[in-house]
Amino acid sequence: MWLLHKRALGRGVRPVVPAGVITEVYRSGQQVNLTRLLSGCRIDPLDESTAKAAGILLGNCSTNPGAVDASVAEGALRRGDAVVTGNASHLRALADGVGRKLEVIPM
Repeated sequence: MWLLHKRALGRGVRPVVPAGVITEVYRSGQQVNLTRLLSGCRIDPLDESTAKAAGILLGNCSTNPGAVDASVAEGALRRGDAVVTGNASHLRALADGVGRKLEVIPM
């Protein structure tokens, strides 16, 4: 992950992290490495319109991914981003449910 992050920043690409993802991984105030990683990222907020769009993805999905996965897929589809994830099948299923393709880089 650090290598991908460094390469993106080196190309002038600032990675985007959805706010909900931070909720899932931020377990204490002592997340030094996470804080360091996030300092080079743009945080995508979860507001009412993006939450509704993520909900629509959930409603059209044939599997049962979580709300955070839906918010990740929504943002990536909206921006045309690739996604680095450990939940590749969930994100692909969310995009497939609305007839879209999402570039997913499995971790």
